[in-house]
Amino acid sequence: MRPRAVRTTGGDWLRSAWVPIGLCVIAAAVSYVFFDWAPLARSGGGGATPTMKHFVLLIAMTLLGTVGSIYHPFWGLLLYYVLAVLRPQHLWEWSLPVEWRWSLMAACIVAVGVLMNLHTVLRRGRLNHVLWLLLGFGLLLLMSCLTAHDPDVAQQWGMEYAKIIVIAMITGLVIDRAWQVRVMAAMVLVTLGYIAWEINALYLFQGRLDIFHYGYGGLDNNGAGLMLAMGLPFAYAFGVSASKRWMRAVAWAIGLLIIHAILMSYSRGAMLAAFVGICWLLWHHRKRYQSAAIAAVLFVCVSILAGQEIRDRFFSTMNYQTDRSAQNRMESWSAAWQVALEHPLTGLGIRNSNAYAFNYGADRVGRTIHSQYLQIAADSGIPAMVIYIALLSAALWALTRSRWRCLNYLQRRLHDHRDEAGNASVAQAADLALAVQTALIIFAFGGLFLSLEVFELPWLMLVLAGVYPRVIRQTLDAVEGSDEAKAYRADNPPPRRRRKHLLTLGPAGGPVPALKRVEREELAHG
Repeated sequence: MRPRAVRTTGGDWLRSAWVPIGLCVIAAAVSYVFFDWAPLARSGGGGATPTMKHFVLLIAMTLLGTVGSIYHPFWGLLLYYVLAVLRPQHLWEWSLPVEWRWSLMAACIVAVGVLMNLHTVLRRGRLNHVLWLLLGFGLLLLMSCLTAHDPDVAQQWGMEYAKIIVIAMITGLVIDRAWQVRVMAAMVLVTLGYIAWEINALYLFQGRLDIFHYGYGGLDNNGAGLMLAMGLPFAYAFGVSASKRWMRAVAWAIGLLIIHAILMSYSRGAMLAAFVGICWLLWHHRKRYQSAAIAAVLFVCVSILAGQEIRDRFFSTMNYQTDRSAQNRMESWSAAWQVALEHPLTGLGIRNSNAYAFNYGADRVGRTIHSQYLQIAADSGIPAMVIYIALLSAALWALTRSRWRCLNYLQRRLHDHRDEAGNASVAQAADLALAVQTALIIFAFGGLFLSLEVFELPWLMLVLAGVYPRVIRQTLDAVEGSDEAKAYRADNPPPRRRRKHLLTLGPAGGPVPALKRVEREELAHG
């Protein structure tokens, strides 16, 4: 059974989940439909005049996030991650009259919200093992930045790291409810779905492959493809666990849009990572015949959506020995490992290894390492790489344990149909745990071929993994405390264990259970 809603009065009504979401949806609809004017806009390409729809929409979202953050910092965090994933300064560059760093503005809003609710955050926040590892990783990055060979480059990248890690730490302390995790998961699905829609619309209506030629939001085609691939598990989670049929249909449709966008990126790393993620999801799907049906449908859809060029691009991974791009990556990996061995403690400095990779055998000056793990080892030292891998491993293990708890509960309640709502909430929690875990697996696999350190989405997944055990405990406690659960336990009591007593035969052959151990030994030995 879902946690019961509490009637709120006075100023507490803004703390509920649905009011800010509803206000945001209304503001977005009004701004998008009615504001079609451009008094301050720049001239677009080809003489077209851009509109102010998107600018007004961003202003409305920022104001609502500011108001919501005053009452609870979660709404400021939601605004930050929406803008960090959506990257409106790149997506709607043609429509925005000024170049603002929207995610940085949202980070400032989060800071204000945390300061205004500092007592509540400190009282309810918990430092879990993921946050401790994240803190240790941040300290190692700071040491690398202070000892960098090129301080200017290290400082520039270090500031991006600092913003992401600080916001991630705050997120881990603020999020402590199941509905907050669901809202964040829905945000990931909606924002990545919108990006996939924009990419597909450009291709279908204008014949443009912008994701292949220009990437997205400052990411190249590989990074953009991997970012979209991380949205597939959430399309699956909502597609199998949403309460309404139309919600499930929308989730599956978003999944198909994302798959087509990944194919259009021509990124072999993103395609392989998406394939690994899909296999992981299907392997853990509860009903095997449904897994087979989903796999068959996906095979047909991908066969239709992927043209011959995309197929040739994907299968060219088998010819890595003759593929020049693959050989360049291997050379950069070798160079990064040599740099890490020569500077094992702090590396050359954050993103300093690119400038020295050519001296260690890379194909050109400024070559990016193209491996998340080796990039960290060369930039910040081997200890930083080890802690980063431990961070990923701890997050994956926390999600595995949380999902096992949910599945064990559902297995015990397999034949109990009196608490359908509670069982559904636990099943959805298990599906979301699998989605977050799969998204991390996709990123971890893609990180073998790409360097994406300052990309907010995987850091959000790490934080959600850290808070998930606590959220699952609260969910199961709420379900176990329902009237239906109490009635089920009354009708199905656990089997009574028979206590085993150590009985010792006395002189007359009768048991002597109450004697102490020393007395029993003396009696036994006569």
